[in-house]
Amino acid sequence: MSDEYGGPPNAVIVELGRQLDSWRALLPEAIRWHDKDKFADLASGTAVQDPNEHLLSADKGTVSTSYRSSIDILTAELRTRFYYARHMLYRPFVYKVLHFPELTSTDDGNFCVLAVQAACLWPVFMTPARDKQRLVPHMFTWTNSSIGVLLILRMIRVNEKLREVCEGRVSQHELDKTAALILDWLEDIRQIDATAQWAWTVFEPMFEARNAVR
Repeated sequence: MSDEYGGPPNAVIVELGRQLDSWRALLPEAIRWHDKDKFADLASGTAVQDPNEHLLSADKGTVSTSYRSSIDILTAELRTRFYYARHMLYRPFVYKVLHFPELTSTDDGNFCVLAVQAACLWPVFMTPARDKQRLVPHMFTWTNSSIGVLLILRMIRVNEKLREVCEGRVSQHELDKTAALILDWLEDIRQIDATAQWAWTVFEPMFEARNAVR
């Protein structure tokens, strides 16, 4: 790896990724999930409910399960924290693709895709959590984190190399839907957060496809 890039060794990234996946696998069964069912309801006893019974949804008004406590919000945050950690782990490779495309290997491209996939459809921005935003712990942290995601989503549109790496491996619908979810979050939170107001003003005009995926 070039000293000019100075990024983390791939072997370290692989090991950290393994440890992160191991952490999730060791969660109590009642709150454990897999990537393929990350929007599914919680487990009931020792048996997982029908994965088609979603706890989380990118569409408003499509979640019918009602909880007496804030377990839906806490579940959304737990899962988002996991994907945020995965995103941050692989995000240096988005930087490498953008600034050192000539040094980008196949593995680097794969890690870059993992970073983008991990940034898509964070549960904390989805129903039911987004309908109870004022109850979401560390709300302003998610607002700030979302700005970095919007920057990457924008660069996928305008940077040829990053778009090439992600093409066919990250759903365009998921990218557009992620932008729409984050902008919805910012539009609401901007009433009480100057950072969200600034971000919404800057990014909303950049994602003209927003209304098309609502």
